[in-house]
Amino acid sequence: TEAADWLPHDGEYLSAEVAARPKVPVARRAKGAARVETYTVRYDWPVRTGLIVGRHDSDGSRFLALTEDPELVALLSEGEPLGARITVRHQDAGNRAVLA
Repeated sequence: TEAADWLPHDGEYLSAEVAARPKVPVARRAKGAARVETYTVRYDWPVRTGLIVGRHDSDGSRFLALTEDPELVALLSEGEPLGARITVRHQDAGNRAVLA
């Protein structure tokens, strides 16, 4: 890659394009069958923990969930989890996910 001068971008055009995309509903209290859309793993907490952005099978809504489930954390850390089937439920401490 060669260095190049910065070119300004038409921010208004980009903003309009993003605003025109379909809106995805967000579920704050997740429940039921879902799939992993993206994720990250925290290695610096007391327990290795996965943070998942998932999508409900039932209505397509997105949610955030944590997992300490050993099988799911192993998949997130060592496998290919995108699209993996999970089950999510809401608890007092937030949404939690396990492998389906």
